Amino acid sequence: MAEITVQTIDQILDVLVSQDTPHLDIGAVDFIDPYGLLLLALAIRHRSLNGSAPRIRWPRSRRVRSWMDAMGFADQIDGFPEMPGNPPPSRSTALQPITAIAQEEKVSQLVNGFDHRLSERYPLTKQSRNALVKVMLELFQNIPQHSNATGELSDPHGLAAMQDYTDSVFLAVADMGIGLRRSLALREEFAQLNDKSALNKIVFDGMSRFADPGRGGELRRIARLVRKWDGIFAVRSGEALLYMDTEHGDVYDAPFFPGLQIAVRLSRHVFGIEPSPVDNESFIGFNE
Repeated sequence: MAEITVQTIDQILDVLVSQDTPHLDIGAVDFIDPYGLLLLALAIRHRSLNGSAPRIRWPRSRRVRSWMDAMGFADQIDGFPEMPGNPPPSRSTALQPITAIAQEEKVSQLVNGFDHRLSERYPLTKQSRNALVKVMLELFQNIPQHSNATGELSDPHGLAAMQDYTDSVFLAVADMGIGLRRSLALREEFAQLNDKSALNKIVFDGMSRFADPGRGGELRRIARLVRKWDGIFAVRSGEALLYMDTEHGDVYDAPFFPGLQIAVRLSRHVFGIEPSPVDNESFIGFNE
């Protein structure tokens, strides 16, 4: 495997979770996106919590390992190796390192932090900033509001991270909560849905566990906005994956993994940021 991304992470979930394989070799990996990084961290955590932490051959690429360090991956995973002789990576290299999301009352503060880091790097337009802040609020709030809707989990372990590339900005949010199907099943009429049907109901029909008019529809609104903004939107829950871009969107079967994981990738031009060969040379091309 050369990359760990939205398109490939399910191969790792199949190995680590479905097959319970004792060893994972990702030594040849030379690129990881934020969504892949969050799911890799959660998959290893899932295995460890179930008493069988895998042995991992980490990426040989110093560039990728440095980015993983800058993103705070070592804070999530025990045993992530240091690189002797190298100075500690600068967290400023990552647009937004992995951040925990737990308490609803702190969501606004976290979103402001993400917005501040992006605004420090780019002169964003007011309209694009406001729209992105709204997207982040809805995604981040989903974790404290829905990931433990049944009250049975001690820690859904919600995480978020963000990275910029020469052509886009990539936001990822993930948790190990009860997932969309079980949340929606709190409404009796949806109790028998499978993961794919629940994902369709929520993203395309705007349903939620609340029957009150005006409740729900957050993921549907985000999906429409991402498509309008020439982006990529992925939603994963249980055994279902929605992948949507400007040309199509469909729900696919996926290896089981608990919780809800979301990726939003938006073109830089949406924010008034155009690619430039001299644009922030210190990070352009980093892990890309």
